[in-house]
Amino acid sequence: MSRDLPGVVRLRDRSEELTLRTILTAARVLFAEHGYARTPIRLIARQAGISPQTIYAHFGSKAGVLNGLVDLLDDEAGLPDLVAELDALRDPTELLGLLAKAARQMRERCGDILTILNSGAAVDPDIAATQAEGARRNRLGVEMVVERLHGTGHHVHPRAADIAVALTSEGVHDSLVIDAGWSHDEYESWLRQALATALLP
Repeated sequence: MSRDLPGVVRLRDRSEELTLRTILTAARVLFAEHGYARTPIRLIARQAGISPQTIYAHFGSKAGVLNGLVDLLDDEAGLPDLVAELDALRDPTELLGLLAKAARQMRERCGDILTILNSGAAVDPDIAATQAEGARRNRLGVEMVVERLHGTGHHVHPRAADIAVALTSEGVHDSLVIDAGWSHDEYESWLRQALATALLP
């Protein structure tokens, strides 16, 4: 009977969420250290301090764990909070600032996950599929912002989504932050201005 009480359900949900995060954090570290192909489930289980059966019960397979990293990326980059902010914004430059902030937080907080996906996509179909799902989600997020831009009544470039995806890409970030030594603040500020110039002619 007590299992049906709301407090008990919330506690169980919290416990499950903690287990999922523990598994994904362990996988994140091991995939970065050893590569996806050379990281068996049993090693992830040992690192997480749980049984392999628990991982299979939650994710079904190692590919499922990899897919879970995309959810972890969204969460750690703060994307749900930024999407929630989107509803309150009407100014086009603020909308584009939100897009720039999302790109910055994704690269700054989750660059290791993106590296795992990029380095393995060419040789492993599981990683390629997960990378494609991440790219699909990213495009959907950009299209949400572009749709809101159209709703402001401003003229928006007809290929705004394509341009925004290109400007917020990992290659542009890495060229400026990693290769040229820009700070993330400088990158975000530049990206905000570049998006406004390109999308709001």
